[in-house]
Amino acid sequence: MRRLTFLILALAVLWSVAPAGAQVTQDELQQARAEVSRVSADLEDELALLDQAIYGQRDYESRIAALQDEVQRRSREILIAEIAAKERAVALYLNAGANSFQSLLGVDEFSHVGTRSAYLDAVVDEDRDAVTELEFLQSDRTRLQEELDELLAQQRVVRADLEASSDVILSRLEAATEEYQDLYDQWWEEELERRRIAEERRRAEEARRRRAAAAAAAAAAAKSNYTSSASAPTTGRMCPFVSPVSFRDSWGEPRPGGRSHKGVDMVAPLGVKLVAIESGYIWSPNWHYAGGNGLYLRGDSGDIFYYAHLAGYGPGIANGVRVQVGQVVGYNGDTGNAAVPHLHLGYQPGGGPLTNPYQLMVKLCR
Repeated sequence: MRRLTFLILALAVLWSVAPAGAQVTQDELQQARAEVSRVSADLEDELALLDQAIYGQRDYESRIAALQDEVQRRSREILIAEIAAKERAVALYLNAGANSFQSLLGVDEFSHVGTRSAYLDAVVDEDRDAVTELEFLQSDRTRLQEELDELLAQQRVVRADLEASSDVILSRLEAATEEYQDLYDQWWEEELERRRIAEERRRAEEARRRRAAAAAAAAAAAKSNYTSSASAPTTGRMCPFVSPVSFRDSWGEPRPGGRSHKGVDMVAPLGVKLVAIESGYIWSPNWHYAGGNGLYLRGDSGDIFYYAHLAGYGPGIANGVRVQVGQVVGYNGDTGNAAVPHLHLGYQPGGGPLTNPYQLMVKLCR
């Protein structure tokens, strides 16, 4: 059965291989596969014979098991019959001359023929059936054992035929497969290289598009004197809050020390989850006396987002960690110079100067 399992797996592998897109070895692959297909078709008759041998083997196994059970049952019956016959013989011997013999032969006859003769005659008369049954059981067991031996011999022949048939099939399959497998391995290595080159080109093109989008956003921000993010794209982005949030356009408003506000303050309850606005990398999670716990998110678009006043960081957040859009990066807080729990969000399109993020947040959060 192990050979049959291997055969089935070998056929499954051959039929499941489907090379696609090979340039250098495509013709060789097709020719080798055609040979494999031809051999597979030619072996259908061999497989039919193999199936018959397998089912025959199972039939022999079933019949042999049944005969073995029958032989064992006969052996038990013989043992029981022998014990019963011995018990009756002992009982007759011990009671020889007693009422049992007298009832059979009578007192005068018993005395005339003698104890030994009366005992033997009684055994013959009373145990004739038991002896006959015992002889039958022994003869039947011998017959069954002979039939079992014959079946075992036939099974050995069938098993040999099965081994020979499977060897023929596997040897032909292995010969047809060897060349094909070598060519396929070569093709697969070339395919991996093609995929690697294609992936590098895709990433380069994606990076080019991101740079172009970032440059466009930076140009739009510069044109608006960095006071509007209305032209910033929303594709692949989401609101940094997963809860209701309140904010207004406070860009440029004065702050202590002669500073002006360069972001948007987004107010929400303490501890609310803050998530990545877009997929990208965490940059410089740190403490600042004014911003408290903060971090930078450099998005795949090339834009940079600054999160400030966090109560804490999300699981696994560290410098250089890649995050997906919507992944928790921190929790809303009031660390640093903050009177109420809120997120100060800074925005740098294309990594350039700070630009008012209010218009982008309106599109993402409202």
